[in-house]
Amino acid sequence: MESRDDKLLALVGLLTAGLITVTVLFTLTWLSDVRYPAEQPLDTRTCPSSLHYSSRS
Repeated sequence: MESRDDKLLALVGLLTAGLITVTVLFTLTWLSDVRYPAEQPLDTRTCPSSLHYSSRS
């Protein structure tokens, strides 16, 4: 009976370690994504017309 308890304890330990690993990897990925947001694309329809072709006369 003690061998069965040891196997169960080992299984619970492995599952817990896997859950902790997945949680840490998810958190690190999420934090790195939040820290460096994607650059917003420049909307040319909302730019002032003086900025377009400013070197033209």
